[in-house]
Amino acid sequence: MSEKQEYFAAANTGAGFVNCFDRFFDPDKLDRLYIIKGGPGTGKSATMKLIADEAEQRGYEVIRCLCSSDPQSLDGVLIPGPGVGVVDGTAPHVTDPEYPGAVDVVVDFYPYFDVPYLRAKREELLPLFARCSALHKSSGRYRGFAALAKAEEISVISACVDPAKLRAAVARAVSVLKGKPGEPLHRQISAFSSRGKVTLDTYARLCEKKIAVCDEYGSAYIFMNALKDKLTERGIGFYYSCDTLLFGNCEAIFVPGDGTYFTVTGRAAETDRSGYDRLLNMKRFIRADAERAVRGRLRMCEKAVRTLDGEAEKLITEVGDVHDDIEAVYKNAVDFDGVGRLRKKLIGEIFR
Repeated sequence: MSEKQEYFAAANTGAGFVNCFDRFFDPDKLDRLYIIKGGPGTGKSATMKLIADEAEQRGYEVIRCLCSSDPQSLDGVLIPGPGVGVVDGTAPHVTDPEYPGAVDVVVDFYPYFDVPYLRAKREELLPLFARCSALHKSSGRYRGFAALAKAEEISVISACVDPAKLRAAVARAVSVLKGKPGEPLHRQISAFSSRGKVTLDTYARLCEKKIAVCDEYGSAYIFMNALKDKLTERGIGFYYSCDTLLFGNCEAIFVPGDGTYFTVTGRAAETDRSGYDRLLNMKRFIRADAERAVRGRLRMCEKAVRTLDGEAEKLITEVGDVHDDIEAVYKNAVDFDGVGRLRKKLIGEIFR
């Protein structure tokens, strides 16, 4: 693919942090995997950005994995042609060598810290780290509660969905696709981050046809999960992205062989038709009498999800502010000339 590809290789979900690095950086499938170790503000992301840019200038396909906590930073770079991966191997996505030297190489930024300076800043730094951790935990708890409410909402609406109609719609959707043989690939395009909820436009840029699956009390995920299963059953290759609240639910599917992109949106009345080639309204699959009988429960769940996840988003945004304060301290404690020399050596080794 010549189009720019950006994904997330991790997710902050309703069940906690999920590390998806193995979907991209499997050492059994790579020639070399460079694992960068270093603290905040030490230039890990800047180094990977330079490597990605250099690879593109040399004509290689590049896949950038953005940080799910801060999409302005990189967590990794994959260069499929030569089989090279570069990752940030520090927490929360700790990565250690499986095949030291043979495949994996640790690139250590820690020697470029001014440790005496950081020790002198201990009284400033420790409360910031504690605050960051506390905010993360609080945000995670609210997300956990929101996930429970969302799971209940989907459970309730699923009993109102006409399964025969849904199966027929999924079968029709798959029957018109001109997909190529392949396997499902998890390529995450959404994140719950310190910059808010973010959805990357990678699928939208790669696709030729965009279909909105207009949600009604979480029923769109029932359709998307069924579509994912049917494509897998038929052996059609596709990419999929998961809902960051309930990570077991599929929120987007892109079929490269056909160029079709399915994505969950809000209700049909709230969806801008001009942005899509087709709208699939989930309301048509819901038995009206059954939905009326449980509407009160559905609305309560919907409100709970909105309120709880909204509070979680406020808290995770605060995490970003505190992390910026931490990075500001560390940036004054880094020998960037030394990092620059290491960076130059690394780039030379990758493209030798």
